Amino acid sequence: MKKTVCLLGFSLAFVLGGAEFYVSPAGNNKNPGSAKAPFKTISFAASKAKPGDTVKIGPGVYREQITFRKSGKKGAPITFAGTRGKKGEYLSIVEAPGIPVANWVPAPEVASGVWKAKLAKRPDLMMMDGKMIAFINSFTMALPRWKKLPAEIGEDMFWSKFGPECKRLPGFDLLALPKEIWVTHRYFGKRKEQFWPVINNVLSGWSKGYLYLRFANGDKPQNHTFTASKGEGFILSSVSYLNFKDLHMRGSRRQFRLTGKSSYNTIDNCLLMHGGARVRIDEKVTHTTVKNSVLTAGFVRNDLFRLRSADDMRGGLLYLIFKYIIGTASSDDIGVNDRGSHTRILSNIIVQGLIGMDAYGAQCEVKDNVVREMSSVGICSGATTSGVFTGNLVMNCGIPLRVHDLRGKRAHREEYHYRNLYVQAPNDGSQIYVHCESDRWGPDMINFEKGTRVYKKNPPDPVDAGKIYIYHNSFWGGSDFAPGFTVGYLSRRFRMVMPFFFVNNVMKGSPGMESQTQELFHGNLLYTFNPKARSARQRDPLVAKLNRIIGVDETKNLWNSKNIPGLPDMTLKAASPAAGCAIDLSKPFTVNGKKFAAFPGFKAGYFKGKAPAAGAFQTGESQAKFIEMHKKTEKVISFLNQLRSK
Repeated sequence: MKKTVCLLGFSLAFVLGGAEFYVSPAGNNKNPGSAKAPFKTISFAASKAKPGDTVKIGPGVYREQITFRKSGKKGAPITFAGTRGKKGEYLSIVEAPGIPVANWVPAPEVASGVWKAKLAKRPDLMMMDGKMIAFINSFTMALPRWKKLPAEIGEDMFWSKFGPECKRLPGFDLLALPKEIWVTHRYFGKRKEQFWPVINNVLSGWSKGYLYLRFANGDKPQNHTFTASKGEGFILSSVSYLNFKDLHMRGSRRQFRLTGKSSYNTIDNCLLMHGGARVRIDEKVTHTTVKNSVLTAGFVRNDLFRLRSADDMRGGLLYLIFKYIIGTASSDDIGVNDRGSHTRILSNIIVQGLIGMDAYGAQCEVKDNVVREMSSVGICSGATTSGVFTGNLVMNCGIPLRVHDLRGKRAHREEYHYRNLYVQAPNDGSQIYVHCESDRWGPDMINFEKGTRVYKKNPPDPVDAGKIYIYHNSFWGGSDFAPGFTVGYLSRRFRMVMPFFFVNNVMKGSPGMESQTQELFHGNLLYTFNPKARSARQRDPLVAKLNRIIGVDETKNLWNSKNIPGLPDMTLKAASPAAGCAIDLSKPFTVNGKKFAAFPGFKAGYFKGKAPAAGAFQTGESQAKFIEMHKKTEKVISFLNQLRSK
């Protein structure tokens, strides 16, 4: 109902209590859309809804792909609300229409145990019993077969290039691989991993009107339900003020695609599964909010997305499969792929996939999210990133934080990472990886050190690579020998001080850490778990002068010990060596004669005593917020592992 009120001669129009439309799989689009006579499809309800209206989506499965054309208004959005059960279960399921695949016949021309079925067009992804299975990319399927299958899969067989230099194992040969085949890779060291178990013994590919399928364990396709899916789920094309909540979206290449000049749209309390990206936000899109949602790959072996360790590289192999077999050379799985501006990614649980988020947008806010079990990267920033990353719990990922394209083309880059917890296994994995390359390599390069390309004079790209502030974070675990965070070799390559302000953090120390190669490396506490890899062995003597380095014995007194399963206690003991070793960032400060402005996120008096403690917590502060985030995530993962298609 629209009402106009006159105040002091001015007319103020506003919307009160918009209409409600109801949708049910048992409905009819000829109905009025009432609770007793609902519409049948969400798309039809969307065509009828106006600013301020709510579309209530009843329980059931809706096999639709929808491009939304109508916008709401500020203060009067159009809301699409699903139905939740008594235990919070998602009852309104939106799935790509999909084509059922049946009538399988043997394909002995490929190999024994391979099956095929007619399918006119290549799908974007394949589903088996409601779970996504490995589906070979079209370029690899088109490669000519080898004369002889390899005895094991080597690194060259995941080669990224196509054309004359391609050494990649062809798709049909992948389908024909024996069930006991092993994979070797430099990531694995001396270890090998078996190929088929990582993909649950099932692999698919499409060529010339046929879908091909292989079960390495002798299973048969007739024992399962297969669906070939193509396209997007919900496409928001130059629309604004649309709210989506309490929906289970699945079975599409992307569950939400925001494109054009879309703005002020919200995705809230949704369960998003499958595809190459759960949420894709294009460059011209502004003011998108993704909050309180669960995002996961929904793969047949979700349990193997995790940190790669010395004795178990299955997560690393899954990463390679998603990058080079499912994808062509880039990681083919992202929770949130943000390239817009003013995006807010808040309080989500992003688990079991390849990349948690590519936060490449301008003026983004990434806050209070849990990102876990990502075989590639937890949080990745890029050349166009600017914004704030705070209150996030990033656990058990191949790389928890990746600063990508440090010297790539960009408009403006300024990142603030503070009060985040990064948790790895005690002796496995890195914490921060910096990707820094020129936009081009050329004859002006010389070998500065063996295997390192360095510019003779000044790099051809702009020297200003942005500003990345990383402060008051706690990094727990990681390898004593792998670099926790080092940019020294990049500084030598590009003959410049790297634009990092690494201050007041608690992190594993490594001999590769340097101070002079960064804008600011000060007030950190560097610890070790391993007496054979003493963090005091630093190449740069300034590291010990400007930071605090402790050995194994002092590390035992660093934190409290109220660990809960899966989450260490990173709050500080009363006499923790982290206390008093940091800088007060709430006001301007000076280090080695250089003045710095106050950093955002901290008010005066945020610590007790003469100086603050290093890390995400001050002495006496509680980890209760992160404990609740962790417990909630454990319940979500248990639910996802038990989830079956309806």
